[in-house]
Amino acid sequence: MRGFDRPLRPEWIYDSVKLVNVGDKIADHRNDFDKILWQLDGKEGKRKVITVLSRIFFRSAENPRSKTVENVPIIQLCKAYDIEEVKPILLFYLMIRSPVLLRITKMINDIYGYGKDINYSFLRKKIIEKMGERDISARSLRNFLQILENFGVLRKGDNGQYHWIRRLSMSKEMTCVMLRFYAEEFMASPQIMLNKINKDILLFFNLPNLESLAKQYNGDLWNYNVRIKEKIIVFKEFKKRNTHPQRRTER
Repeated sequence: MRGFDRPLRPEWIYDSVKLVNVGDKIADHRNDFDKILWQLDGKEGKRKVITVLSRIFFRSAENPRSKTVENVPIIQLCKAYDIEEVKPILLFYLMIRSPVLLRITKMINDIYGYGKDINYSFLRKKIIEKMGERDISARSLRNFLQILENFGVLRKGDNGQYHWIRRLSMSKEMTCVMLRFYAEEFMASPQIMLNKINKDILLFFNLPNLESLAKQYNGDLWNYNVRIKEKIIVFKEFKKRNTHPQRRTER
């Protein structure tokens, strides 16, 4: 199991992604990345953060060892919008590219749902029982909770309790982007059944009404069809980017 080794900050992701261009050698930006990561002391800590950023935001899932920046869709998005607009998408994209974070999110949703304080010690115990690999599981949980703090979703309190602050709100435009990423990166299919979207993956987000959105952009971004008990959008343009190992966890 690949763990998640570093608690990223949204500004690290945004500034790094905005800096690069498709085709750049990642190593050529090393000094620039070091300046972005000014809060970190030591070369080793910065190197590990850059490794995580590169794996998720600069390289495709199909070519995880690429030495150059690939045509990952998040890059143009960061160049076109300010950080507050894309912040929810940065967290969403981070999750769909990181299976271990999705597994942790599912357990948070199953045990606590939204709004109930999260007990770190109890959750850590349950995650280790479920996922095994004690050190990797515990480190990934600790880093993910710190990421959620950095994004303003949670606040760490006393006695190992994490308190909810808010869900990140997505604009209509960013929700359309989210649905495309969900189709391309998570489902590997141009078709999304709105009533069967994975509920765990949306735990940290406040979205506009998806049915109204589907109707609004019908014929432009996708075709929207209503069948018996099914509300379906099919993207008119679609690029299959990955066959995600957890896409069948929809519920």
